[in-house]
Amino acid sequence: MAKFVVCTYKAHDCAFTATCNGFEVFNCKDGGSGMAQLTPHLIGKGNVLRFQFTHKGPDATFSSGVREADEGEMVNSLEDGDLQMPAGNELVHKFDSQFDELKQLLDTASVADAGTMLAFAMDYCKAIRTGNKAALKKFNRYRMAEASKTFGIPLEALEPQMLEMFTFFKDGGADVSEGDVEVQMITHDKVFEVKRKDGNPLLFKKEEDGSSSSNFIAAILADGPQVVR
Repeated sequence: MAKFVVCTYKAHDCAFTATCNGFEVFNCKDGGSGMAQLTPHLIGKGNVLRFQFTHKGPDATFSSGVREADEGEMVNSLEDGDLQMPAGNELVHKFDSQFDELKQLLDTASVADAGTMLAFAMDYCKAIRTGNKAALKKFNRYRMAEASKTFGIPLEALEPQMLEMFTFFKDGGADVSEGDVEVQMITHDKVFEVKRKDGNPLLFKKEEDGSSSSNFIAAILADGPQVVR
């Protein structure tokens, strides 16, 4: 039985973004190739993969495909796909899958609003700045459980690693206020992303050799607000 659904692309002289059921999976600025796992974003039947092209040069080429992959399989992002450059600026591909992780999440999540998610994002950043591991464990309970299931790692072994990753942003990576961020609804008024107004993820830390970041995608579940991606 296949374990993952992946999308690959190879492109030249063009730029585009791609979403799967509202979740951004690619942001290609100048061609190249890439691969993304779609499994966490699938709803079973009627999945929508949408490419939005912002630039097409005179030598533009594009190919993409969606397929299932077995656990441990090396996926070649340069393989040819069935999806080709559209005549216009948008390419929409609808497909069914045996996986429905996003549907399961939506079935358990409550309708929320931007104000609620903004307040949660500020609480989350405060927990990181103060090193409140108990709060971070609570806020990330869903995400850690999903990671444990996906990677086959016992939760008690995974938790310390993930909490250490979150607290990496304690010094300078979570210094934001409400005026620095924006809230975007991803799907069904249930899943939202909070990111910085400059386009960077909520957690963002510059380093000497680059930067580190972590997205903040959240929903309201039975035990309160949770980071879900």
